Amino acid sequence: MSNHTHPSEMRLKAAVIDRLLGGSHVDKDAVIISEMTVANWTRRADVVLANGTLWAFEIKSNSDSLHRLPGQIEAFRRHFEKFTIVAAERFETAIYNMMPEGVGLWIVDAQGRITQRVPPRQTRLSKAAYISLMTAAEIKQLLSANGIAAMKGASRSRLAEMAENLPLSDLGEAARNAVKRRHRRRHNEFIIRKGQVGTAEAMPTFHRTKRSQHWDEQERPSVQLPETAIPIDHPLLVNAPAGPVLKRLVR
Repeated sequence: MSNHTHPSEMRLKAAVIDRLLGGSHVDKDAVIISEMTVANWTRRADVVLANGTLWAFEIKSNSDSLHRLPGQIEAFRRHFEKFTIVAAERFETAIYNMMPEGVGLWIVDAQGRITQRVPPRQTRLSKAAYISLMTAAEIKQLLSANGIAAMKGASRSRLAEMAENLPLSDLGEAARNAVKRRHRRRHNEFIIRKGQVGTAEAMPTFHRTKRSQHWDEQERPSVQLPETAIPIDHPLLVNAPAGPVLKRLVR
């Protein structure tokens, strides 16, 4: 790559993944995720390493801007235990001046070489944040495993309220395990493809095909719905995957 060519975001993502796979952060249980949504689908982390911690990376290539970065920093710090910004050289000073303490910073030069400027600091999330990373079915399973019977037809928000009574450490472990289970199949497909064609060329493996657009129970994202005053014996109440909803009548 010449001095006048800057790596694209896809190449940067591949470089981040190579750095993680080549270091001590990844063991046999680790799962790498591309484009993981959090905060009720309002934010999407470019790369996430789910292992002993949930570590998110936000990538700013040379062609990006920083106008969304403050909001991304705020959201990703609430939903991930470690957070690192990976940015082109031209953004280094601007990002350093806006970074709160605890956020990591990796800088990428024109040849695609990554240098860590600031290491990220690991933190513990709130109970609500850990719970938000789990689907309604995963929360229900966690409650059941802890001897807590959820009312039939309980809303996701009610399940989350019940889960708040569990210890923070248990919620953290449950959230990490749920994320890894949900994304492990695609991670494994990527690793196989990476061995065949290389990291950058294997990146499309993370993208969903038309055949896989439908979420199965293990991959369905978490959506928090507001509480309603609808009685559980309402004749039009249907237990949808994300929680109870009123059935629409087609005429």
